[in-house]
Amino acid sequence: MNSNPSARSPDARRALNFPRAGVHLIALVMLADFLGSRLYDTWPNWSAREYLLIVLGAIQLGLYVKRWVLVPLDASPRWWHIYFAGSLACCFVESLIARPFYWLAALYIGQMCAILTPAVSIPASLLALAIVQFTAYGPSRLANRSGDDWIFHISLFVSWMVMGLVIKQIAVISQGRADLIVELAAAKRELKLARDREVEFATLRERERLARALHDNLGHALVTLTVQLEAAQRLLTVDPARAAQLLEEMKTLTRSSTDALRRSLDDLRAPALGDTSLTQALQSLCDDVARRASLKIDCQIAGDADALPHAVAEALWRVAQEGLTNAERHARARQAAVRLDLRPHLVVLRVSDDGLGLPPEAESKPGHYGLRGLREHVSGVGGTLSLTTATPQGTVIEARVPLIG
Repeated sequence: MNSNPSARSPDARRALNFPRAGVHLIALVMLADFLGSRLYDTWPNWSAREYLLIVLGAIQLGLYVKRWVLVPLDASPRWWHIYFAGSLACCFVESLIARPFYWLAALYIGQMCAILTPAVSIPASLLALAIVQFTAYGPSRLANRSGDDWIFHISLFVSWMVMGLVIKQIAVISQGRADLIVELAAAKRELKLARDREVEFATLRERERLARALHDNLGHALVTLTVQLEAAQRLLTVDPARAAQLLEEMKTLTRSSTDALRRSLDDLRAPALGDTSLTQALQSLCDDVARRASLKIDCQIAGDADALPHAVAEALWRVAQEGLTNAERHARARQAAVRLDLRPHLVVLRVSDDGLGLPPEAESKPGHYGLRGLREHVSGVGGTLSLTTATPQGTVIEARVPLIG
């Protein structure tokens, strides 16, 4: 922990306000009492000593105001050195003139131990104690001082040193707690931002998925309906039978488009898997597509697939759904296969068909969101997606997702 007062947080500095205020009050009251008593006792016969005491007291008061009021606590540490050096020098001179000023040194020593590092404050305090003892009592009186007198004076100064060190320890503990509070608040803000970004990203992904579904389902259907309506309109008078046939085809296309729209709306209302296991969801998907598109689908799923993390299972289900949707709607495939393998620290999902294969630049073609959406789903869980053309024809979509643990 940094014990430098300039590095303390506002919370740590506030923890010292009460003890500091008490020390300031005692010091200023003692200074005023010693100076007032001396001036009162010698009035009206003041000598140069009394005027010097007034000057020294004014310097001490000025140093107090400068250090504790005018100069911010986080200013350069040199102000502390100026404050303690100047105040103790005044105290030494005052104790030469009037011995009661000797006791002010104890307060300054306590302040040093509360502010400076122990490596600096303890040696400086001991040196200040030795100097003030010598200046106040002189060598002769120090030599004749009794043991009890030594114990009394030393214990008083040591108690102020200990009090200062205790105050400093309070500041160190408060600094640590304040730092933890700041770190926790910052972590909380980061988590909130990350959650907001994740929600925003999920919303964008859902918008792209919806755009992809609307384009693939309704877009193609509306274009086809427009073309067929124009043809039926032209054939209505010259070939009514053919026009009626086109109308029946449009009715079928409209029903299938309505079903596709319902499925898209169902996807918006609930997550892809919900409470369904991955094995059950993949098997149901294969069965539904096989029945609807008259496809033969070979579905092979590893036994431990349901133990996969939910985010990974969701991404793999999306890959299987998109792969089979492409095989059903665009590839004109007759057969397809879905295979999910679990390997050490890796899960591989492979969706293949025997259809027409992928057109050039299928993933980057404007308006085609399916393959881009797949890559986003897989990369979102740390995996990779590969798209290849099968031999002799068809498409292979393979998702590889690393597993941790």
